[in-house]
Amino acid sequence: MGLSFETVTPLAPDYREEPYWWREAAPAPLPPAPLQTEVDVVVVGGGYTGMMAAARLAQRGLSVALLEKHELGWGASSRNGGMVHPGFKVSPGALLERYRDRGRELYRASLEAFALVEDTITTNRIECEYERTGHLHLAYKPAHVDHLEAEAQVLRQEFGVDARVLDRDALASEIGSPVYHGALLYERSGGLHPAKYFAGLARLARDGGAHLHDQTPATAIERRDRGGFVVVTPRGRFTTRDVLLATNGYSDGLVPSIRRRIIPIGSYIIATEPLSADRARGAIPNRRMLFDSKNFLYYWRLSSDNRMLFGGRASFAPTTIGSARDWLYTAMIRVHPQLAGIMVEHAWGGYVGFTFDRLPHIGRIEGITYALGYCGTGVAMSTYFGQLAADWIAGGELPGCWQRAFPGLPL
Repeated sequence: MGLSFETVTPLAPDYREEPYWWREAAPAPLPPAPLQTEVDVVVVGGGYTGMMAAARLAQRGLSVALLEKHELGWGASSRNGGMVHPGFKVSPGALLERYRDRGRELYRASLEAFALVEDTITTNRIECEYERTGHLHLAYKPAHVDHLEAEAQVLRQEFGVDARVLDRDALASEIGSPVYHGALLYERSGGLHPAKYFAGLARLARDGGAHLHDQTPATAIERRDRGGFVVVTPRGRFTTRDVLLATNGYSDGLVPSIRRRIIPIGSYIIATEPLSADRARGAIPNRRMLFDSKNFLYYWRLSSDNRMLFGGRASFAPTTIGSARDWLYTAMIRVHPQLAGIMVEHAWGGYVGFTFDRLPHIGRIEGITYALGYCGTGVAMSTYFGQLAADWIAGGELPGCWQRAFPGLPL
């Protein structure tokens, strides 16, 4: 399924290069607020991880200031595909083979992360269009079906997860596409509006008393002789006991040893004009979340108003929104020929934070707590890591499965 770029992408009259999600929940500047120069914790990064941590820390009675370089939620938290599921870039079988009991604990943690998202939405009445849809992991090559069979067996036997493989004939009832050879159907997953979910987390943090500051980049972290840190920003300096770095794919040189461990990779999405009910049903009859088994995968879904949202990662090389839009449209038509001629209304991109072992990491380096590296599976894990980091900072224990070396580039 090699791609050519002969297809001309039909653009809607109001086509725009910004996330579809921003139509109803765009990041917006906060009104000016005075800085609290002495706090218990400074959180650097205003995405899911940082906001969940700020809400949890405030709930536990700690004073917290959250600093974001852009508007709150400007990064991946309002740009992602809105897919919520357990697991990692590394398969459950590979986790067990590589890490044995620790691998089992890691996957169970991802199940807890998924449950935490559902509980957070329900308990706090976050209106974010969440539905437990299930998802399909689609076999791009015939040989990939065997790998999915092995994964389904591990999920059922080791974790009690309802997962089963569909052959090519059975797949016809799940996706209107001639491309794939089978799929793993996983029921314990869903989809949401990522920017509305973020807005819900921001409300929890704000209502809990956390101090939220946008347009306030942390430019330096200085260690104090008598303990703690000073976090420097263009607007002023914060004195704090603890710092949480929650910048994921947008990590800069603030903590160089972390920057060497995170690989920012561009990921891009197009959103079409709304499809008719028949056309939407013909493409994804049961409204599953979909992604395939290629290394540079495609991921796609229907929005609540029946737009096709089709995303992917072209390569490690930089590209433009326009180029990404064109190859994504070509890919979408190869996967769903029935969508030929449908116009694109939105195209956008953002950075996914990859790690060298393709797993997220939480820990401390030079006394600074970090929680990042979600490798494209961040909606559930970033929520979980935000809570986990907050509890650790507040005096709890970090579970043993997360006490792992964080591989990086050699100096």
